[in-house]
Amino acid sequence: MKNNTDKIMVAIDVSDVESAKKLIKTLYPRVKFFKIGLELINTGKAPELVNFIHGLGARVFYDIKLNDIPNTVGKAVKVISGFGVEMLTIHASSGSDAIRSAVKNRGQSKIIGVTVLTSLKERDCRNIFGNTSLKKVIQFADMLLKNGADGMVCSVVEARIIRKLKRFKNFMIITPGIRPAWAENNDQERMATPREAILAGADYLVIGRPIIKPPQSIGSSIRAVQLVIEEIEKVMR
Repeated sequence: MKNNTDKIMVAIDVSDVESAKKLIKTLYPRVKFFKIGLELINTGKAPELVNFIHGLGARVFYDIKLNDIPNTVGKAVKVISGFGVEMLTIHASSGSDAIRSAVKNRGQSKIIGVTVLTSLKERDCRNIFGNTSLKKVIQFADMLLKNGADGMVCSVVEARIIRKLKRFKNFMIITPGIRPAWAENNDQERMATPREAILAGADYLVIGRPIIKPPQSIGSSIRAVQLVIEEIEKVMR
C-alpha cells in the first residue's frame, strides 16, 4: 500500500525550469511525485527537468495530453518513454487506434488517458462530446481499459462511480481538481477535497496551485503539503 505522501502528485505549473527546480527541492522528500505539464514542456527543457527529478529519487508524471493521429501519438510516446517517465498522458478522445498505438510504444512508462477536463462546465461537455460528463467519462474509461491503457484521469465525481464498477477494480484513477477547504477554486468546475478524493477511491491526487501558490493564511508550500497529508491520514487510519 502507498503511504500518504505517495498519493500526492504536485503539479509544477510554473513558467521556467529554474523556478521549477527550486520548488521541487523545497517540496522533496515530503513530495516524491511531480507532474510536468504543458507550461514546462513547452519551454523545451522538460528532459532536463525530468533528469533533475530522477536525480533526487523522485517520480515523474508527464502530462502532455497527446491528441493526434495514431502514428503520431505512437512515435511521440516512444520518444517520451525514452525519458524514463513513470506515466504520460494522452486524450482518450484521440480514439481506440491512438490508444493502442500509445500502449504499443510505451516502453516502461504507463499510459494514462485524460477523459473530460475538470474545468469543463456541463454545457461545454455536452457541446463537445454530446453527453454528460459522467456518461462520457465512463465511455472513455471503457475505451481505455479495452485498448490496454494503464489508467485514467477524471474528477472525483466520476471516480466515485467508476471505482464501484468491478471491471475497473485494478484500473488506476488519477484525480485533478483537488482543492482543500482552505484553497481557492480557481478555474475548476468538478473539484473535491483530498478527503473526498481518497474516499472516492483515487490512487493519486493531482494538486497544483493550493500547494505551489498557497493562500496567505497557510503561509508556505511546505505547510500546504503538510495539511494535505494530515487530511489524507485522517481518512486512511
